[in-house]
Amino acid sequence: MASVLDQVAAETKGRAVIGLVPVSDRDLARAFEIKKIPTTFVVRDAKVVTSFVGVVPKAQIEKILKENGN
Repeated sequence: MASVLDQVAAETKGRAVIGLVPVSDRDLARAFEIKKIPTTFVVRDAKVVTSFVGVVPKAQIEKILKENGN
């Protein structure tokens, strides 16, 4: 999953920020209500737009980002 996110981050540089949250950061994991890993969130204007549990294909990530203005 990380390599897919790295690819998307490189392709969307300047338009989107791709980040990883280590589940060892319990406060942040709790704030995002992460129950299973991997969990992917799309955040816009400091609000979660959508989320996915499990491995998300690159094409789906690109589609979601495009739908949300990136």
